[in-house]
Parts: sequence; C-alpha cells; structure tokens
Amino acid sequence: MEAIIPNPDEEPVDDGASRVMVVDETFLAARILDGLQEDDVALNQRAVRRAERIVEVVDLARRHPEIYTIGDGPDDADHARRSVFFDVALRLQISENEARALECAATTAAEHLPLLWEHARDGFVSLRFVETAVSAVLRLRAPVGADPAAQAYARDAIDLIDRTASTWALSLPVSTFRRRMTILTDRLDPTPPAHRHARGMADRRVVVEDAGDGMSWLMALIPTVKATAIKRRLTSTAKHLQKDRREGRTRDQVRADLLCDWMLGVGTATAVKTTVFVTVPVGLLTGESVATAPSTAFMPAAEFASKDVVGATFAGNPVASATEAQLVGHGPIDAATARQAFLDATGFRRVITDPVRGVILNMDRRTYRPTKAQRDWLVLQHGTCARDGCDRLALDADVDHERAWAHGGATDVGNLRPLCPADHVRRHRTRIIYRPREDDTVQVATPTGFRTSDPPPF
Repeated sequence: MEAIIPNPDEEPVDDGASRVMVVDETFLAARILDGLQEDDVALNQRAVRRAERIVEVVDLARRHPEIYTIGDGPDDADHARRSVFFDVALRLQISENEARALECAATTAAEHLPLLWEHARDGFVSLRFVETAVSAVLRLRAPVGADPAAQAYARDAIDLIDRTASTWALSLPVSTFRRRMTILTDRLDPTPPAHRHARGMADRRVVVEDAGDGMSWLMALIPTVKATAIKRRLTSTAKHLQKDRREGRTRDQVRADLLCDWMLGVGTATAVKTTVFVTVPVGLLTGESVATAPSTAFMPAAEFASKDVVGATFAGNPVASATEAQLVGHGPIDAATARQAFLDATGFRRVITDPVRGVILNMDRRTYRPTKAQRDWLVLQHGTCARDGCDRLALDADVDHERAWAHGGATDVGNLRPLCPADHVRRHRTRIIYRPREDDTVQVATPTGFRTSDPPPF
C-alpha cells in the first residue's frame, strides 16, 4: 500500500467533525482549570483559618500560662508561649519556626493589612503573598518610643503597602510580587542604607542543608562585598590549579574542594579539630564482602580520623548498619569516604558492643556528670535527640537523667538519654511529659492531650 503524504502547500480541508472535537476538548480543559482555581480558593481559605486558629491558641496560652507551666515563675509566660508552638508543631507536623511564622503573619496582617488580609480570608490570595507583605510591615513599622512624626509616617507607609499589595496580589505571580514589594519597601524605608546594612549584618549566619547522596549545601548569609571577594579568590586559585596540574576536575569542583580545605584549615597549624561520629563496618575497611566477613568483624568499633572523627560499628545499634558506613545523625556515606576517614586517622580506640568492655559506662550515682565515654556511647546509640521527631544531633544535645539524679537516679547509660537543649528545658520547666520507651526513644505527651506515636522500624 502506498502511503499518502500531505502536501503542506495545499489548503487544509475544513472538517467539521475535527472542529467539534477541538471545541469539546478545549471546553473540558477549561472546566478542569476552573475547578483547579476553585480548589485553590478553598485551600487558601483553609490555610488562613489554620493560621487564625494558631493565633487563638497562642493568645489563650498567653492569658493562661498554667496550661503548660508548672508554677508561677516570672518566665512562665515565655515557657507557655514556647510550649504552645511546640504543641502546634507536633500536631501539624511542621517546625516550630513555621508555626511562629504563621502566627506572626496572621496577627500582623489582621492588624496592619486589612485589605490584603480580607482577600486572603476570601481565598483569592495565598499566605505566601501575605507573608511577603508582612515582612515589609515589620521593616517599616515605627520603633518603640518613636516621635509622633515617625509614627505617622510609618502608618502612611504601611497603609500604602496594604493598598498596593492587595492590588498586586490579585494579578501578579509570587516571584514578581516579592520583587516589586522589595523595591517599594526600599523606597519607603526611612532608615539610612548604612543602618539597614547594619540591621542585615545582625542576621548573618551559616546554614547546612542536606542534599542527599552524602552531600550537603553549606550556605552563609554574609556581606555581598565579602561574598564576591571569596568567589573571586576561589575562581582565581582554581584557574592556577587547573593550569598547573591539568586535572580532570571541573572549575566548580575545584572551587568546592578549595573552600572545604580553606575552611577546615587543611595543612595549617589551626586545622579544625571537631568531633564527628561515623559508624563503619569492618568489612568496608578490610575490603571483604560483608556477607563473607567474620561475624566478629562487626563487634569492634574505633574512634579515628586525625583527632576529629569518631567511628564505630555496633551490632544491633539502631544508628549503625552492618552493610554501610553512616555519619551518625545524618545518614549513610559511601565506602570510599569511610575508608579515607580511617586512613586519615592518627589513632583509634576500641569499643565493644555487648557488653561494653574497656570503656567506663557506669558511674557511682553520687557523681552527676557523665564521662566522655558515656557521651560517645549515647551519640552512637541515638544519633539525634531521643525525642520523637527531633533531628537535632545528639552530639550537641544535653545528657538527661530519666530518673532525676537528685531523686536517686544513677549516672549510667541505662538512665541517660540525649535531649536537645530545647527539649531538656521543656521537660523540666513545663507540664509536657517525656516518656521513655524500651527502645530508648522518648514519647511526648502534651497537657492538651496529644501524644506522639511510636515511629515505625527503620
């Protein structure tokens, strides 16, 4: 059969049936998209209502701190406020900072942005727009004790923000809205640029964000001048290294490696000496297959890596693995990285798992402070804070006595668990109950009746 190839120069045939099909499909797509917009309105309304409920319960805890606190101390109101955000975060499975941000957005918008907040309550504007406008309000509002002229200017500026934002939010995408609000806020802010920079300097910080595959983003909020100079120095040095060594690394890879070496002080007298816990199956170090390695190979553990890395393999340890190395509190690392860490070690010590021999893990209960060996054990055993859902590293946590030392609790590993500073304070200063389980995890029960669930086995 000969194929019929259409001639592009010929006029298309007017096929009524095809036109009807196109019209029907277009109408169907329009109906689906209209429904999508209706769903978006409903979602926005529910998000606003959720934020308003957070405001309600925070205000209730402020007026009645006894809901969460034990006594009538001068800082009970602050502990109650922190506790209610913790309660909200547990129930909604969000972070405490996110709960605080929602409360701040709803409170500030209801007071200072009535037009925009009304659009949000009607569902026509999402909370992302509201949070951006609230940031502008927080920047422009008059400081406490400001003179009447400054207060009047702040009211007028915030009123302009409200009127403008309530119009822009109905037609602009979020990214464009944020850019325009930044420009407008910069123009309205009466604070001199030097003072604004000083205000920004107060927020400088370093953040580490997990990127998976044993990698993380290291981000720093620093002055733009310094950030540009750092990038230029990295680029210049990377160019020279690539010329001299003819390496296969890309320039981005060389810059990243240089940044690591410079920050760690590699090859200098001020090289970083911190503690990092790594669990490493002996089979990975010897090159043997995990399946064929002797069973005793998984019993020992080592503390190693140039005075700044602690490593171990623990049989039955929830944070250790019999088949892969782990950075305790973070997750798996590849075998090559684990072997290199061991090769970089200047010394190590042995830890036995069951029972622990050669390391002091029990102390007379008349001694309150745990030993370094006990702390190391708790880090390797838990990895993170023992409380359900908390991912703060056990390495930075407080060591908490399950049975209070003052009430006869012994300072041994059976009575100790790592709790991050925030959880440690909550346990002793509020009515929130921390209940230990047999697997050494800790359940939380709030005074309002919420209880965290036992996490599934992993």
